Amino acid sequence: MQRAPVTIEEQLILKAIKEECPWENLPKRLQATLNSKEEWHRRVIEHCIKKRLQWNTCFARKVCKEGEYYEDMMRYLRKNLALFPYHLAEYVCRVMRLSPFRYYCDMIFEVMRNEQPYDSIPNFSAADALRLTGIGRNEFIDIMNKCRSKKIMWKLNKSIAKELLPTQPVDFAIEPWWGVCLVNFTLEEFKKLSEEETATIDKICKEEANAFILFDPDVVKGLYQRGLIYFDVPVYPDDRFKVSRLEGFVSNREQSYEDPTEELLYAVFVVSSENATVAELASTLQADLSQLQAAASFACRLGWAEKLIDPGSILQETSIPGTPKNTLGDEEDAFHASIRSANMFNDSDSSQHGDLTVTEHSGPRSNHTQVAFIVDANITSYLMMGSVSPGIINTVINVSRELKCGASKAMNFALE
Repeated sequence: MQRAPVTIEEQLILKAIKEECPWENLPKRLQATLNSKEEWHRRVIEHCIKKRLQWNTCFARKVCKEGEYYEDMMRYLRKNLALFPYHLAEYVCRVMRLSPFRYYCDMIFEVMRNEQPYDSIPNFSAADALRLTGIGRNEFIDIMNKCRSKKIMWKLNKSIAKELLPTQPVDFAIEPWWGVCLVNFTLEEFKKLSEEETATIDKICKEEANAFILFDPDVVKGLYQRGLIYFDVPVYPDDRFKVSRLEGFVSNREQSYEDPTEELLYAVFVVSSENATVAELASTLQADLSQLQAAASFACRLGWAEKLIDPGSILQETSIPGTPKNTLGDEEDAFHASIRSANMFNDSDSSQHGDLTVTEHSGPRSNHTQVAFIVDANITSYLMMGSVSPGIINTVINVSRELKCGASKAMNFALE
C-alpha cells in the first residue's frame, strides 16, 4: 500500500501518540494544529484502530472506553472490507460475540447490496471468507444473478441477498494444536447444551491446556457452528514455520487501507525459512514481533503456513548462556561467526578423515590455509525483495566482491 508523504506535524503527532502524551502536555504547535482536546482523542483512537492495537495495551485506553473502541474498530474494518482481527478475538469473539463467519457474511452482503464486483474484496479477506463461508467468485456471481433475476423486487429489497447466504460455516481444516476458547454465552444457551457439550465446556474451563486434539472433534465443531466457541491459533517467538502452497489464494485487488497483518503476510511468504524462528524473522524484517505473530497465525489458519511442532529440539546447538542466537538481523557479527565456525568444522573434519580439499599442490597441511564459505540460497530473494536490514546487505555485497578475487584477498576478508 502506498501512503501519502508524512508532514512534520503528522510525525510529531505520531511521536506524541507513541509517548502517550496527554493534551495538556502537547507542544503549542500541535495544539494549534489539532484545535481541541476532542480532536486529539479522535486522532489517538484512529491511529490505534489502524494499527489494530489491543485496547488495554495502547494509548486508546486513556481516552475512550473499551466497548466504544472495539465498536469503532469493527465499523472501520467493515467499511474497508478488511481482515477479521483474529488477534483481538478475546474481546471481539468472546465479549462482542462476533464470529469470523458472521463478519464475512455481513461483508459479502454489503458488497452485494451495493452491487459491487467480487474483485472489490481485498485478496486476503476474500480468501478467508471463502474458507469460512464457501463463497468464492463463482458462488458470488451465482447469488448476484439470482438476485437480479427478481428485477423489481431486488431493487426494492436488497435483503434478498442475505437470504441466499449460508447460515453456518463450512467445514475447514483444524490443526491439533489450535486452542479452543469459550465465548460469554447466556444462561439460555447453557441450558440447551447436551451432556457431552457440557462436559467439554467444563474441561475447557478446568484444563490449562485447551488444544483441539484433547477434545471430541465432533462436539467441538458443533459448538463452533453455534458460535459458542472460537479457535485460537497461538504463535510464539520461538516457533518455526514452513510456507506451503498458497492454496485458496484469491487474486483480487490489494487493500487500499493500512493493515499491518496484510502488509507483513507478503514479506512472510518471501523470506520465511524453516530454520528461522518468528523472533528471528521479525528481526530480519525489522518488524514488530506481535504484528508478525498475528500475520503468521493468519497464514496458519488459511493453511498457507505449517507450524513445525518441535521438529528438531535435539539438534539445537548449545550456546553460551545469555548469548542470543545468530540471525540475519545480527549483521556482520553473525556472518563472521558463521565463517569462523565453518573453518573450525572443516579443520576438525579434515583431521579425522584426511584432507578433503582438492588442491593443485600437495604437501604438509601447515602450508595450506583453508577458507570455507556458507552460502544461503535464500539470500538472493532477500536482497531482491529488500527485506534485509542495510547492514547485512552491505556484508553480502562485500562477500560477493571478495569471492571474485584471489584466495589471498578472500582469506584477508574472512580474518577481518
